[in-house]
Amino acid sequence: MAEVIRVLLVEDDEDDYFLTADYMSQCDDPKFHITWVTNGKAAIDAFQKRTFDICLLDYILGAENALDVLATFKAAGITVPVVILTGQTDSQVDDMVMRAGAADYLNKSEIESPRFMRTMRYAMVRREIENERIERHKVEQQNKAKDKFLAHLGHELRTPLTSILGYTELLLDDEANEPMNQELSIIHTNGKHLLSLLNDLLDMSRIMANKLELSLREVNLNGFLTDVHSLMNLAAKDKGLSMEVFSQNDIPDFITADPTRLRQVLINLISNAVKFTDTGTIRVSVETLPPRKSDNKELLLFRVTDSGIGMPPNKLDDIFRPFEQIEDVMRANHGGAGLGLAICRELVSKMGGEISVESVFGRGSTFSFTIDPGDISEQHFDVFRLSAPTPDELSNNHLHVTGRVLIVDDLRELRKLTGHMVSQCHATVSYAENGVKALEAVLQAEQAGKPYHLVLMDIHMPVMNGIDALKAMRKHQCNVAVVAITAASRKGLRQSLLDEGFDDVLGKPIDKPALFEILDRYLISTPGMAKPSEDEAPNVNKALEFVPYKTTETESSSPLSDTSDNQTGDSDGKQVLLVEDDHDAAELMKLLLSHLGHRVEVAHNARDAKSLIAIKPFDAALLDLTLPDADGISLASDIRQDHKDLKIYIVSGREPDENDLKDIDVAGTLLKPVNRNDLATLFK
Repeated sequence: MAEVIRVLLVEDDEDDYFLTADYMSQCDDPKFHITWVTNGKAAIDAFQKRTFDICLLDYILGAENALDVLATFKAAGITVPVVILTGQTDSQVDDMVMRAGAADYLNKSEIESPRFMRTMRYAMVRREIENERIERHKVEQQNKAKDKFLAHLGHELRTPLTSILGYTELLLDDEANEPMNQELSIIHTNGKHLLSLLNDLLDMSRIMANKLELSLREVNLNGFLTDVHSLMNLAAKDKGLSMEVFSQNDIPDFITADPTRLRQVLINLISNAVKFTDTGTIRVSVETLPPRKSDNKELLLFRVTDSGIGMPPNKLDDIFRPFEQIEDVMRANHGGAGLGLAICRELVSKMGGEISVESVFGRGSTFSFTIDPGDISEQHFDVFRLSAPTPDELSNNHLHVTGRVLIVDDLRELRKLTGHMVSQCHATVSYAENGVKALEAVLQAEQAGKPYHLVLMDIHMPVMNGIDALKAMRKHQCNVAVVAITAASRKGLRQSLLDEGFDDVLGKPIDKPALFEILDRYLISTPGMAKPSEDEAPNVNKALEFVPYKTTETESSSPLSDTSDNQTGDSDGKQVLLVEDDHDAAELMKLLLSHLGHRVEVAHNARDAKSLIAIKPFDAALLDLTLPDADGISLASDIRQDHKDLKIYIVSGREPDENDLKDIDVAGTLLKPVNRNDLATLFK
């Protein structure tokens, strides 16, 4: 069927109308449907009543001309392409009408020529291109609006979930409520389920907006799988199921992957297996696939097999689509939003692999997926051993090093915690509470002929920060290895600290395996070696080739030790400013912080927060992102101008943009719902 183009002809000369209409009626492809009006006002009326594809507009219409009519069209928001018909060729007139917004112009004598049809088609093509551009713009605006809505929704849902989960945990911890523990546990379990659904929804939104990025790092595969087994084996046992994790062949010791997202995929698949299985075994296997012929790339293949209800063959293609659920599963009272498997598919794709499923209805299912493990050609391969300890256990049991370590942090609790972990490895520990004392300690140790072999230094400290302290050490020709410790997590921070001259970077809260890896790298491992006295240690700057010496887990009694740790200034906790507009959430967090020994002042808006901080000293401020009179980022920026040493934490129902955090020196972020453990970790 031939295309029909709807044309509005604005022409005050009846003879010209008949001439144009007669020619256009003879066209078979495309066909034209013509509506005739004689002036600009009638044209506006016609546009309001009907839809047109193109407009042919005579240049002279009695007292008005095409320029006047084009201006009227523009004011009325009419975007239909307009071709101007002129009685004579005038380049100046042609230029004016094109500038006024016409799509093209034609001499009336050319109506029966091939140029007329080309002009019409070109105008239509340009119209289609413009429509596509407008539609793309609409979609972009809709996506932005959707992202904004979901961010707001996440915040609004996480805030009440904070109260639900937090108060339920407090009630569960109270022995007086033991008769109601079953009911309270149901509330807590369903609250966590709501949080899981919310996380799935936000993850899917980020995936659809192409904003989900992987954070790749080296992962100990054996330890990683052991941790997954430890986590999910409890859920299986609670349902009376057994769970096996094994390797089909030798697997690499280390892979390059995003452990959080890989764990998310495995836990989702294992959770589904447990959910849909009433009796039997959940089996998780991993194997190294032979190199692909196309690129000689080795992939890892994971399988999660259950003996559950299975799925019909005709439904298998649908389960990886968002919001899809199988009716038989729904009838079996297994809930969910239908997003988990769709998210798994997208995450696996981002990790360079594919996911698939095989299932027999009534007998069980096997989900298989591959990932790109990075370059594993130089890795040692071995079978997976579930009994093997995790990296944390390996470090606790076997890491034995000698060397002097200086721990620099303005928070007494963090100094002590880090010192305890370091002393577990038998190194000698000393302390300093700011950059100035750290510099003095390092210089005195150099002069005494007993230099430090490693300095673990916080970045944000009063008196002198970690970066300035490092620069001062280097000016004095101190070549001790210095590792930065920071609670910040903005993109590019690690590289910027390395560029400043730090030898490595550790994040807060300190991950014990990561710390032990640092100690193993910069100190000398001495398993089973006898340790001579400290006086026998030679004078060297880095732990390269020094003789082992006597170690102690107590603080040094020399001037280098942190004598301030014997004081009780921190024993009563921190003075905390909590800025939260939701009164229930504020009351809960104040209660949790108070139970942890901190003194809390609450402000429900930015104005009150500024008033409080102007008259009272605070050690830390917890700021919500969404306040009735300001946003948390702006408030943090205002506070930072006058309070350089205050530790500022963002606590919100949505993840803040890393770019917004660059200039305000945020010590950390917490995502609602916040529990007591989150807050305890924050102030360690």
